[in-house]
Amino acid sequence: MRLKWKLGLLAGAAVLLVGGGSVVSSMQDANWMRVRLTEAVEARTGRHLAIDHLHVWILPFPWVEARGVRFSGVEEGGPDMLTAGEIRARLALMPLFHHRIVLNDVSIIEPHISVRRLADGRADWHFTPRPETAQDTTPGKPSSGSMHWNLGVTGVHITKADVQWQDMLRHRTGWLPLDVVRASNLEGSKPEFEVKASKGKGQFLLTAQTGQLLPDAAQTLPVQARMTFTVDGHPAGLAHLDGTIADPDGKRAYTLNFGSSVGQLQTLETFFPHAALPDGQNISIDAIIGGQGDQPQVQGLHVRTGPVDASRLVPGAAISRMTLDATRPEDRLAVLVDGKLGAQALGLRGTVGTLAQITALALNPELTDMPADLMIMDGASSLRVAGTLGGGRSTLDGHGVLDHLALGDGRPTVENLKVDGHVEAGNTLALVHEHDVQQVIRGVTAAVDVQAPQVVWRGLTWTQVSAHVTVQNGKLTADPIKAEGSGVQQSGRFAYDASGAVPQVDMAAHPVVLPVEFVQEWTGAPALLQGAMTVVGAVSVQGADASTQRRTITGHIGASVVDGSIGGPALRTLLGPNVPLKGKMPVRCFGTHMQVGDGVARVDLLGLESDFLSLHGHGTVGLENQALDLHLSPRVALGGASAASDVRVTGTFAAPVPQMEPTYGGRYGINIGGDDGGGDNCPALLSSAREGGTGPAPSAPKAGKEGKVMNMLRGLGLFK
Repeated sequence: MRLKWKLGLLAGAAVLLVGGGSVVSSMQDANWMRVRLTEAVEARTGRHLAIDHLHVWILPFPWVEARGVRFSGVEEGGPDMLTAGEIRARLALMPLFHHRIVLNDVSIIEPHISVRRLADGRADWHFTPRPETAQDTTPGKPSSGSMHWNLGVTGVHITKADVQWQDMLRHRTGWLPLDVVRASNLEGSKPEFEVKASKGKGQFLLTAQTGQLLPDAAQTLPVQARMTFTVDGHPAGLAHLDGTIADPDGKRAYTLNFGSSVGQLQTLETFFPHAALPDGQNISIDAIIGGQGDQPQVQGLHVRTGPVDASRLVPGAAISRMTLDATRPEDRLAVLVDGKLGAQALGLRGTVGTLAQITALALNPELTDMPADLMIMDGASSLRVAGTLGGGRSTLDGHGVLDHLALGDGRPTVENLKVDGHVEAGNTLALVHEHDVQQVIRGVTAAVDVQAPQVVWRGLTWTQVSAHVTVQNGKLTADPIKAEGSGVQQSGRFAYDASGAVPQVDMAAHPVVLPVEFVQEWTGAPALLQGAMTVVGAVSVQGADASTQRRTITGHIGASVVDGSIGGPALRTLLGPNVPLKGKMPVRCFGTHMQVGDGVARVDLLGLESDFLSLHGHGTVGLENQALDLHLSPRVALGGASAASDVRVTGTFAAPVPQMEPTYGGRYGINIGGDDGGGDNCPALLSSAREGGTGPAPSAPKAGKEGKVMNMLRGLGLFK
């Protein structure tokens, strides 16, 4: 019966070829081929192929059309690996007599391809062929339904493919549109492939050739692939892969050479817009890949870069050049980096793990670590960092001295910086992905001692600077912080507690001398004063954003400045727009003390002494809205006499509203005459602002300023 069936099919085909003159279609769905086709695919891949409609045409040449095609993914019940509205292919007739479905020139139009790797390691590109079973000879059952059919494909042409991938194991996703994919001579000895893709202004072309793949892969597959990458039609990068894969269906032993180069690293974001690549130039990679199985190993590696912006890893860091070299798998990777940290030129020299260890770390970061021995170089001086690095636990020790560290951009300059410490991270991989301040403090345990004979910052100099820094249980503490400067022995404490849901900062100064410009910038206050500010007190702040911190800050603060200066705009902010001061007015002493809490700074002391102006007052400042309610008493000295009045300042720092304030009797008054108070008010003012502590002393008062005093009086509206 089987022979008669074959002869009948051949005779029918001949009649159609001779007598037909038009396209002849099986007007009904070709279910007989759909069943055999799906069985053949499932036998080879272990996956399910679904076809809604399948038609077969004989003239003008045999071909098939499939609609509503779905090819299942590795996860049962999960998304399909391939969906296509239409697939067309030429059908070879003669192989049908040998129970083979051979499709030539398969054309897939606008398919959607979803490639996934699950958290357990299963992936859509891993296929498990179904074991062959003996032919079912059940009496009465059609033999054609139980007969094993093979599938063959000689060429594939895909247009406008939409490719998405999701790697749940590495937590990576992506999307890439493919314009054209061509595969030819798939059942020959030298299959060829071509892939064209474009996205935005970028395009790439991949061409490849290998050895026999179908119906059975050769024992040794040669690999030759080239890719070129362009942006706006201009060359942007290239890559190649050459070598062989032995026993592809078994152990898969690799002998491959890989090379790539790109002129501007960020041009790759044309295809990978969420990669957040740094600004890097002239990147080249050459590697030898060996090993076997599902874990190929890097057996040789050479990396070269030009300038790279590394500020995303380390704030202010920039690389001018970097090389990574290892010739054999057992060689440690040699690291050479030259660059800058801020304005400071620094170098990095040393080694990390062997290529075998690095490969294992890349494949299983949570379970693998490698040694690291690196030197941070500043000319002849160096800071050595050594220990182990791993995706799970990392441990590093740091010891050494850097002769000069100048970070620039208004940052401190440090001489002979000495560091001695130990750092551990319990989950390094998590810190690489999420390395904000809170995550780092929660994930690190450390104890570091820092010393420097001299630190210079914004015109101030500190000597014998030292700090003991610890990080443990989600809390960073720098205690004590010690230094000498401005004739004062200084000390302070800083603690950042990130162990809870809301971070908390505690600071104390006993005292600490800082540039007044920095204090004004950090607190958001207007630029009123210039000089060195002595700060005392203790405050506690909660919250991760500035608004929350202003609402939650509590504590007490005292601040003082001696031999500084105040500008005309600052005086006009406090006393009114008519103050005629141009430039800066020398200030012998300034002092303030306040209690902060509930979003308000309650100023119990505010004083300023110059050669001819004395100002005292109190009031409140809103920390959230900067609302002012200050009550000031400026006094202008005129020889042995003086003129004084009370002023109230409302509004905000941005728009202050000064006006004369009435006395207790409701009258506005100006006191003129008498003496100027006699003596020097600075010692008492500074003592209150410093909470009884010591600090720099002001210069002696000067006389002979009557001319300027009269101008000041006229500016205040006291004289015309």
